This record gives sequence, C-alpha cells and structure tokens, in this order.
Amino acid sequence: MKIGITGGIGSGKSYVCQRLIARGYEVYDCDSAAKRLMRSSPEIRQQLTSLIGPDTYLEVKGERGEVREYTLNKKKVAEFLLVSEDNAKAIDAIVHPAVFCDFEASGMKWMESAILYESGAYRLVDKTIVVTAPEEVRIQRVMQRDGISREKVLEWMARQLPQEEVRRRADFEIINDGEANIEQQLNKILRNMKETILAIAGKPGLYKLVSRGKNNLIVEALDATHRRQPAFATDRITSLNDIAMFTETDDVPLMTVLDNMKNLEDGQKASINEKKASGKELQDYFTKVLPEWDRDRVQNSHIKKLITWYNILIENGITDFKTEETEETKEEASE
Repeated sequence: MKIGITGGIGSGKSYVCQRLIARGYEVYDCDSAAKRLMRSSPEIRQQLTSLIGPDTYLEVKGERGEVREYTLNKKKVAEFLLVSEDNAKAIDAIVHPAVFCDFEASGMKWMESAILYESGAYRLVDKTIVVTAPEEVRIQRVMQRDGISREKVLEWMARQLPQEEVRRRADFEIINDGEANIEQQLNKILRNMKETILAIAGKPGLYKLVSRGKNNLIVEALDATHRRQPAFATDRITSLNDIAMFTETDDVPLMTVLDNMKNLEDGQKASINEKKASGKELQDYFTKVLPEWDRDRVQNSHIKKLITWYNILIENGITDFKTEETEETKEEASE
C-alpha cells in the first residue's frame, strides 16, 4: 500500500514525516527529489535549457577546469516564471513526470508532497493523509521560520489548494495545531490501515479494502496484478487484526507473530522458502518466531501461509505490525 502525505505551507507535514521516519518508515520527499533531479538529470537539464534559455544552468568546475556539476540559475528561472502561469506549467510538465518515475523506481511506499493533488501525484498512491493546522498558526510558523511578512505568507498560501478542499479529498487527517497528539493520531491511522488488509477463505494471498458497498466489499489483490473484485459475506472475509495463532498458553495475535518475524529477519523478507522447505525446516523456523507455539494445533500449512503473508506485507511496505501503546492510546481504548 502506498500513502501520500500532503498539507499546506506551515501545516507541519514535514514534522509528521520525521515522526514516521523515526518509526522506521522511508518517506520519499518530492520537493527534495525535484531539486536533485533538476540538478543531476541530463534529460531534465536539456529540456529546461531548451525551454528557458542557454543560461538556465551554471557550471561548477573543479581544480583542473572540468565540470563537476551543474547548478540551476535561480535568477534566470525566477525571471522565466514571473512572465506567466503557463511558464510554470511548462516547467512542471518536465519535472513532475521525472519525479513520479523516480518515486516508482525508489520502491518507497510513503510520499511527501506539498502539491499532491495539484501535480497529480495522488494517482500514484492508495491512501492520502492531509496535515492541517489553523490558518493563523500556519501564518505565524512560516513568518518565524522564513523571516517574511504576513502578506507574503498569505500570497504563498493563496497559490495552494484551500486546506478545506484538500481535507475533503484526503482519506485521513492529522491535526498539527501544537496541542493535538501527533503520535496518537499516527497510531490510529496505522491501525486503520492494518485493519483494511484482508484474508479471504479459499483465495490465495491477501487483499486490501478499497471501498464498501451495500452488499459487498471491493477488494484489491496485494500482488502484481492489483486486480479489483467484489467480495461478499459468504466469502468468509477476515481482517488480519482478528487472527491469532495457538500457543501452549494464550493465543497470540497474528500481528505480534508478524512483528516477531520482522525482528528475526531484520525487516527483510523471510529467509526460508516456504514452498520448498521440509516440514521440519518449517517447524524449526517457526520455533524461532514463536517458541511456545502449539505443536498439536498449528499445522505446517499454517506456517506456510504465515510466511507467504509476511512476505506479501513486506513487499507492499506494510511493516508496522505492532503499535506500542502509550498512555493516550490506553485512554482512547477505554473510552
């Protein structure tokens, strides 16, 4: 599952992304990527030079006179942008597709983009999160951060989609007003995402919930096909959060078992091939994952399915199997 994070200037979306990175997630920064590609990509350099003019780039030379790198002539580009809105769109038409391709090639599942909807980047992700804050809070943050006037901040804000419009289009919202608990909100969203990962009896693999109808669900296969199909109550649909594995004492939630596997494999795919492994190899491996597993009730077929599911989740960037409880989440659960 791919997730896009957006928010207007001063909303604090970068701070939220930093909190995700601290949890072990990789977040693709579209703004940084655009600057990197404009500096390093020969194709973009050629296209921008053809569009703007011969002095679009400045050469940075080494001690022997060789060109070490190219830097964008910001003054030249700014002059070009000030001419018309069409000029800005022409630059976007060169840079945005390159950023999109770079994101797809990166293999990352999280994307940060200030213009997620305006650029069309939302089409690359499955779910979107908007970070919001009251307008006055945003204004004060940007004034203090950049040392600019209130009028300039308002001018910048006017160039972006209204916050209410982005909120309407997003799947989730994180309020970053300086008082709301960011970690608690992230926990809620991550739990919600896990609850939308489904297993369907009699069908291989895993599925993500796309939408709910009156009499069915629309699900999408978590495989290369991404095939969408309806699922009905008679299909015996189960959320992964509702599955547990037998042990000699209490049942252990599947998410805890998956987290054990992630720790064992250092966040990588399973080191055992469940299709070729013998029964003993499967059991020895599972003992490392869950030492107290019930040998009578857990079958080799269950272990194979667990490994298959784990690999699917890792491949799709779903790795936060176990959310630590804070005092806030405990209070939330008791409400």
